[in-house]
Formats: sequence, structure tokens, C-alpha cells
Amino acid sequence: MFKNIGKLFSYLDSPNVKRIKSPFEGNILPNDLIKNSIISNNIIGPSVAVLPTSDTLRAPCDGVIKAVSEKNNALIIEVGKVELLLNAGLNPKKYPAELFDLKIRKGDKVTTGTPLLSFNMDTLNQIDNCFLCVLTVRQVKTLRSYSFTSDKKVFFDTVLFKLNT
Repeated sequence: MFKNIGKLFSYLDSPNVKRIKSPFEGNILPNDLIKNSIISNNIIGPSVAVLPTSDTLRAPCDGVIKAVSEKNNALIIEVGKVELLLNAGLNPKKYPAELFDLKIRKGDKVTTGTPLLSFNMDTLNQIDNCFLCVLTVRQVKTLRSYSFTSDKKVFFDTVLFKLNT
């Protein structure tokens, strides 16, 4: 029994296990209520969507900015062998780029909690009546088991899941 407990603690303390915190504050929306079938069906990878109550996206963990969308509303953070896709809104064709204030650039190293971008939430909610923020774990063959939090409301310090990178 004590050997199994030791294994559990060694797993949790492993440098390869990252605690992925919520990059946004708000209320979690069940995947079956997301209108975007790519996200709701986990085609790219498992996702969590939030109806934001704050206008800032923060780095969910330490990593490197691999890409930024041309509208500045989405980015990819590389964490070891895994990519985290962050989207502020799922209808970029509707959004003017000036509604997003990018705080980072491609290639930047970020640490947990670093502000990545902010947005005009009032205007975006008028443009898109279902404005969501989404974190997606890009599918990779080496991804091991994980599970998203069962919390209904998340804050910047809420651990969404643990990821073995």
C-alpha cells in the first residue's frame, strides 16, 4: 500500500507533470452546448469552454508562444511535447482585430499567470451573443490520461488538469 502512495506522490512531483491552470475566469460551459462542432466533438483535442467574466487571458503554465492568430484572438503555447490552443471567441471573422490587445509575441517564453491578451468583452458580447474562451489540448500520441476539473466556475488559479509532458 505504501509503495502505491509513494508512486502517486512521485508522479505528482515529477518535473514532467504540469499543472495547467485556467487561463480565464468565468463559468464552464458543457461541451454539448458549444455551437462549434470541432470544439464540442474534441476533433482537435479535448477542450474546456468558459463564458468569461474577466477580459484577460493568462498563461495557464510555463511555455513558449508557438503561434498567434492574425486577429490576435487565439494562440498556441508549446509545453514540452504538447500544444495548448487558447481562443478568445470562436467566430474570428466577426471580430475586428482592434478588440484584442496582444501582450506577447510568437517565440516569447511565458510563465504561469502572465497576461497574454485582453479584449473588449462588452463589444464582443454585442458582436457574438455566445462569446466563449476555449482551451484545447492538441491531440498527440504521447498524451497520457488527464481529466478536466469538475468545477462549474473557474478562476486564474484553478487547476484545470494535470498534464504529463
